Amino acid sequence: MGQSIFVSAEKNVKKYISAYPQAIPFAVYTLINPKRLLLMEKNAKRLLDKYLSGNCTPNEKAIVEQWYQQLPFEGDTPKQQRITATQAEVWQQLQQGRKKAKQLVLYKRIAVAASILLCLSVGLYLVTRINVQQQLIVSTLNDVKPGRNKAILTLADGSVIDLDNAKTGQIAMQNGIVVRKTANGKLEYIIKDAAGNANQTISNNLISTPRGGEYQITLPDGTKVWLNAASTLKYPSTFAKNERRVTLQGEAYFEVSKDKNRPFRVATNQQTVEVLGTHFNINAYSDEELVKTTLLEGAVNVSNGTNSLKLKPGQQALFNLADAKLRINPDVDVDKELAWKNDLFAFDNDDLKTIMRQISRWYDLDVVYQGKITDEKYVGEIPRNSNLSEVFKILELNHVHIDAKGKVLTVSGSKNR
Repeated sequence: MGQSIFVSAEKNVKKYISAYPQAIPFAVYTLINPKRLLLMEKNAKRLLDKYLSGNCTPNEKAIVEQWYQQLPFEGDTPKQQRITATQAEVWQQLQQGRKKAKQLVLYKRIAVAASILLCLSVGLYLVTRINVQQQLIVSTLNDVKPGRNKAILTLADGSVIDLDNAKTGQIAMQNGIVVRKTANGKLEYIIKDAAGNANQTISNNLISTPRGGEYQITLPDGTKVWLNAASTLKYPSTFAKNERRVTLQGEAYFEVSKDKNRPFRVATNQQTVEVLGTHFNINAYSDEELVKTTLLEGAVNVSNGTNSLKLKPGQQALFNLADAKLRINPDVDVDKELAWKNDLFAFDNDDLKTIMRQISRWYDLDVVYQGKITDEKYVGEIPRNSNLSEVFKILELNHVHIDAKGKVLTVSGSKNR
């Protein structure tokens, strides 16, 4: 039912703007980023489907209805008057119940308004499944800039290079391979002397991103790696003849260059991922309970020494660090797992501490907790290029008190709870 009557976000945007031109500033922000629009549409559709089928929790129902109430319908033009009248009529139906027959009528009438508000969320809205009347309390919050392109490169000879301050162009030469920083701030390894390179002893390089940093690197075999904040990748300046092995701590997205004679292996904490050529993401932060390997293209083998799993595109392997068990997650949201690479924080039924760990890494902050912390779940998306003050305005974390002093955020139960 939901699929057949769910109008595309683009069509809804056009209809909404034609009826209400003042909405243009809200719509433009999302329309300029199609990937973000698709992500938000997916989350919006999921909630709308639950609402229309009568499967929402009371709090989810309140979220949809509060969004509808917040639509900026006002003015005295004939077209706007018709919209306002429809709003009043629909709101009356909302209060009378959710019978199936009425739901279809209701959906058709508010599809433009509700789905656009859910998709755009005024561009940047994060929703919670808790009492929507509560307010976030943020005290003495000093604004913090978002993370950016920065990393430290350690060469095999022990030389340390701050890539943030390094000049564009060649920064090192190793075993017939030029190491250079590109004009757009990426690191590349380019083989200049293939014959000389083949006879060299394998020696490792190390690239580390601090909290608040990220970096992209092209390895000697052409493999591209996107390194998330607070992550480290160890790799040889020259790959061996029988394999291409790297070691990861933290999170990275890989686009592996194909080489059927040399499998590409990524070693993490108690786990190894093996591929020949494919696209995948690994989240292996030491402060997370699970190591997550998410496959986009190709095929990968994930093993922990005793068990092995083969993933298909769209699947995810979960390795539990506590019990060393390896399993496949049948319900992975690939868009969510790759959101960081697309400059987004994405949450789907995540708790407060999970959210704060991501914020801590990206804004280079320490987080401490005092008292009882809400265990409610959160759904939504936030651009990673937002300043910290904008993030907390968007989050609207209920029953939460946040005190910021220097680089420490103290999170506690709200005093007004």
